[in-house]
Amino acid sequence: MTDNIMPVVSTPQNVSNNISCWKCGKQIEAADNYCKYCGKGQGSHIYFYYKHWGVWILFFIIGPFNLWFLWRSPIIKIKWKLIYGAVFLFLSCWVCYIFYKAVLKIFDTYAYFLNIPF
Repeated sequence: MTDNIMPVVSTPQNVSNNISCWKCGKQIEAADNYCKYCGKGQGSHIYFYYKHWGVWILFFIIGPFNLWFLWRSPIIKIKWKLIYGAVFLFLSCWVCYIFYKAVLKIFDTYAYFLNIPF
């Protein structure tokens, strides 16, 4: 007669499977791939431009404007945000300096051929 007795497994009532959305901060289920409030991907469903390799690709496409995506990334740690930010700013300044020197050289060349004092 006691063969039909099943053991009772108790689960804590206060354990929650909720996490916060990285974008809006509202509580969502841990198993959700997208936030039901703002629609942003969670976990592996985050857009490429918030990942390490994505901010580098964006740097070569849009230059220092990629810093917006870098600082909004939920994946990249603050240490790497600071390092990447410094590297991106240095490279942007260096490219601007090279461009400035090239423009000065062009103006000097035109001034030489047109005999205009510059």
